Amino acid sequence: MTCVLILSGGLDSTTLLYKLIDEGNEVIALSFDYGQKASKELDFASLTCKKLNVPHHICDISEIVALLNSSNLVNPDNDDVFEPQDTVVPSRNTILLELATALAITTGSDEVYYGAIKGDVGDYPDTTPEFLKQINELNKVNNYEYIPVKAPFIEKEKYEVVLEALKLGVPLDKTWSCYVGGDEPCGECYSCQSRIKAIEKAEKILKEGN
Repeated sequence: MTCVLILSGGLDSTTLLYKLIDEGNEVIALSFDYGQKASKELDFASLTCKKLNVPHHICDISEIVALLNSSNLVNPDNDDVFEPQDTVVPSRNTILLELATALAITTGSDEVYYGAIKGDVGDYPDTTPEFLKQINELNKVNNYEYIPVKAPFIEKEKYEVVLEALKLGVPLDKTWSCYVGGDEPCGECYSCQSRIKAIEKAEKILKEGN
């Protein structure tokens, strides 16, 4: 099976990349520069793809940043990224998934994947099972051929993704989750806190299991 994966360079999508490869799939990774402050995530995505010998496309759509700057992830005038509602990028996954679908058709790939997780439901409207259902309904009528969109982690909490990552040997220190632009993770933004708590819970579960 050949598939296109939207790879942000973060923990969830990187773990999904390892999972897809482990299952024997041929993966084409697709990352996006949409004007995000944490553009360093693209460097991590590139390093991962180089290590795993995965074809990697970085699509520059930063010119649309003016259409998205109600989100503090791209708004240069507001650095508040500590609450989920401040980090919702308008229609982001719809835009990215349809571009990924176009790449899948162009490359003759069978499916599109993205790293939505259950832990994001309630915070991000484009990571829900209902959104996944509707984007697939769109893809059924959007082109001559239907490219399914899949999100294997959509029923998993983030700590469960961490457990999967550890099982697959994903180097967590080679993933980037911080929403703040900088050389080191801030440790305080919503994404950093979510990551820290998930890793702590996963490590606790593993420790108690031994």
